[in-house]
Amino acid sequence: MRIFLRALTTCALLAAALVPVEAATAAPTDAAFNPSTGVLDVDLASYLAKHDVVYNRPNTNNLHGLTVGNGRVGAMAWQQDGLTMQVSGVDTSQQTAFGAGLLNLATTPAMDSGYTTHQQRLSLYDGTLTTRYDDDRTVTVMGSPNSEVMGVHVEDVRGGVRSVVLELGLWDVSQLSNSGDVPNLDTWKTVSTYADSSGAGLSRGQADPQGFGYTLAATVEGASHTAQVVDGRKVRLTITPSRSYTIWFTASSRINAPDRDSVRQARTALNAVKSTGYQTTLTNYRNWWHDFWGRSFVQYSGLGGDADYLENVYYLSTYMIAAGGYGNYPFHFINGVFRATGDNTKWSNSYWYWNQRDVYHSFLASNHVDLVAGFNRSYSRNHDALKAFTRSRYGVDGTWVPETMGWDGNARGTVNSDYTKNIFSTGPEAAFAMYLQYRYTDDLGYLRQTAYPFMRETAKFIQSRFSYDSGTGKYHMVSSNSHETYWNVPNAITDLAAVRSLFPVLIESSRQLGLDADLRPQWQRLLDNLVAYPTDGSAYLPHTPPIAPSRNNENVAVELVWPYNQTGIGHPDQRKAITTWNRRPFPYGNVWAPDAIQAARLGLGDQAYQGMKQMLRQYQNHPNGMTNNTNGVFEYLGVHLSVVNESLMQSYDDRIRVFPAVPGDSSFTGKFTLLAKNGFLVSSEREAGETKYVGLRSLHGKTAGVVNPWGGQQVRVRRAADNAVLLTTTAGEFDLATAAGTTYVVERTAKPLTSYTRTRLTGHVNQDAKSLSGTASTLGLSRTANPMVNNTGLTYDGNWHHTTNRGYGDYDDDTHHSTTSGSVAQHTFTGTGVRYYSERNGDMGPVDVYLDGAFQATVDLRADGPRQARQVVWERSGLSRGQHTLRIVNRSTSVGMVDALYILP
Repeated sequence: MRIFLRALTTCALLAAALVPVEAATAAPTDAAFNPSTGVLDVDLASYLAKHDVVYNRPNTNNLHGLTVGNGRVGAMAWQQDGLTMQVSGVDTSQQTAFGAGLLNLATTPAMDSGYTTHQQRLSLYDGTLTTRYDDDRTVTVMGSPNSEVMGVHVEDVRGGVRSVVLELGLWDVSQLSNSGDVPNLDTWKTVSTYADSSGAGLSRGQADPQGFGYTLAATVEGASHTAQVVDGRKVRLTITPSRSYTIWFTASSRINAPDRDSVRQARTALNAVKSTGYQTTLTNYRNWWHDFWGRSFVQYSGLGGDADYLENVYYLSTYMIAAGGYGNYPFHFINGVFRATGDNTKWSNSYWYWNQRDVYHSFLASNHVDLVAGFNRSYSRNHDALKAFTRSRYGVDGTWVPETMGWDGNARGTVNSDYTKNIFSTGPEAAFAMYLQYRYTDDLGYLRQTAYPFMRETAKFIQSRFSYDSGTGKYHMVSSNSHETYWNVPNAITDLAAVRSLFPVLIESSRQLGLDADLRPQWQRLLDNLVAYPTDGSAYLPHTPPIAPSRNNENVAVELVWPYNQTGIGHPDQRKAITTWNRRPFPYGNVWAPDAIQAARLGLGDQAYQGMKQMLRQYQNHPNGMTNNTNGVFEYLGVHLSVVNESLMQSYDDRIRVFPAVPGDSSFTGKFTLLAKNGFLVSSEREAGETKYVGLRSLHGKTAGVVNPWGGQQVRVRRAADNAVLLTTTAGEFDLATAAGTTYVVERTAKPLTSYTRTRLTGHVNQDAKSLSGTASTLGLSRTANPMVNNTGLTYDGNWHHTTNRGYGDYDDDTHHSTTSGSVAQHTFTGTGVRYYSERNGDMGPVDVYLDGAFQATVDLRADGPRQARQVVWERSGLSRGQHTLRIVNRSTSVGMVDALYILP
């Protein structure tokens, strides 16, 4: 079902360079619900345009590159000797571990020279990345839908363009490490090339025994060209200058190619898109994205513009994950298809379930179940392998799912790790996610053939891990990991929650399908006699005391709230769950922290809102919306999506709640069309503290459970087609029998929907960078660069630590520090000088400063007496204006620190 497309920062210098997000204007007397379509009436083209990410000056920092993709191939783009992009494909290597290569487009004279105005725009609605120089040069990056092909279209009407060169290349692969867990690393170090009249390409992994590998290739439409092999890892297309031409490029994967022939597949794909032509392909690509956006809608705005910034992050995050989420394999929570660091895969060579769930879980409510299906498929397709390994490792007829799983179901990353080797809850969690896919789609065939078998076998395994205590009459988990944080402990709360989450729906599904009647009594017996959750009386505990040492910073006890759905708003133990959340030992302790999702599930609207701001404050430190944190580059974006959805609408316990966890400030405005369990498109609007109505579009004809959003006020349910009143009640909750394809309106009898003026939601085109108050988080680049660079803007090796909320007067109240001799912090900037800010204190020591590779000085950060914050400890001016690199090296095991840099223009 589609929505019909009718059609103050911490530094004064930063405030001058960036504009706060404009707050939405509340109009409590109108409503945008369209009874004929059953969803909100939104001009999505104009609405999403206000969330475009805009760079109003050239970006030369690869880590700040904007992201563009068609679901199967993606690229990060920045400006370095022309347009440079790192291209990656979802299915080109195991767990998307290795990048596909670099693409560089350069002209003479340079595209980015001799201009007055510049703007690069990531258009979310169209899915395009467009760079304009004055009125005579435009470069548009777009894609071909449902393919592994992308394109760069150039309109260049300048006179005197003498040359156009496109190069495809690879970084030095000779030192490649096996971070991808590939069986034959040599084939990934081996590069082959071709160049002929059709185009040019390079290939890697052609002998990968698991069928991965790819060919990165390009051709040209609209201009003649010649091709050549430059060297063993670079090919070139020399293009005859033309006013209009399109470069088509592909990262064609072997695993998706007939006969595993990625070279032939690349040639075929490029010929096909070239024959279709740029204009038709662009139209098809835009329509693909328009259809994507038409499936749901959220507005989360107000609060002086800060909520609007959160809404911008919501739409950008949705785009980024979808732009790399439609391959055969999942969008990896770190690798993804968007990075600009060669083959650097950070630390993961597998799919961590805990982390991957964050990327995907929000897409059920946002009506993109096809994205979630891809994630679930990575487990269901490996069911036989998982079951066989379970029999080998445990001697059990059932399915154990490793927390850390390779693309083919291997458990190498789990069984060799004390953190994960004894986690038993992952299987039931994965099985429950498959069950939810059924509950949102009503696909009985999927339940019977895929979800239920997986549910049954994971239940059989975890059931085998419990022991019966005849003295208490209870089943206990003798020893397992309470996820990664507490090792080999009794009655891990994650195991108990997994059983209480999965087994009731397993039993229900067994009856519904008429299967396994002999197993139901066993499942029911375990469920009925399962030991109670560990608790100290006022809060839940991660396992039976005494509490084991912490090995990671997960708030395990709050997992009951989300994702296990065992408690929340209206549950008898809600107060205990809130106390558990308030006492959690690691608040917002990592980039994957789901704290704010859990706050929303508990009805803590202000905490959910502040939690989103806190996560962005800590982690969103690149103007493209991304993070430099290596624990979950895309994961925290998925967390943000879930918080917004859960704040606006919840249906996890089969009761539809609208605005269950929004901020208490009356300036907040919330509007949405989201998908609820059992297939209901739910729409509602809230302004000036008032919820106006609830619209329900029934997709499958199920019974809807609805929580009265007006408490004890009388409400009526009206069928939109004929205005027949089907129910009048003052109950706090009620059930509504529905017919498929029918729209219903829940409204106050005293103030029905018809008392509001009909309106259509629109927006305005964003033209500048945005900032989130009280943080260093920004989206986009202003024409004038902010001279202050917070410590989060530098790059670090693995020996630095980020600390926040210091309270000493540091810039943005945070620093990076290291106690490892030789640890390196680095930043590349454009300007004529730089100032280095740090604290000075008695526990601090010397650091060496290098500029453009040359040693400058040893700076001693030690100082007696009180701690000194925001000190200029080294500076240099009078440099030639251009790109320079500052390098700071800690010289001892005393504290070396970076607070901020100031760039002289």
